[in-house]
Amino acid sequence: MQRVAGALLGGYAFTAALVALLTVALVYAGLSRSEAVVSASMSGFLVYLLVLLWAFSVRSLTRLWAMLAGATALTYVLTWGLLQLLR
Repeated sequence: MQRVAGALLGGYAFTAALVALLTVALVYAGLSRSEAVVSASMSGFLVYLLVLLWAFSVRSLTRLWAMLAGATALTYVLTWGLLQLLR
């Protein structure tokens, strides 16, 4: 049950953070906001699939939760930092 929760909820949180980071990065690179959102959202589907597959292949639940929590937190911090550069 924890593996399913980690895969679905943790994977969703990480994917959302990565889509936000990619959107901000694409806007920073000069793409229009609407195109950046669409491009990042489309890539989010592939990322979510890969995270789901990885979550069921990792052996340890502790490693699963630690990796997802760490990667999500790092991605949100990077997004925040990049947003500060855009101001």
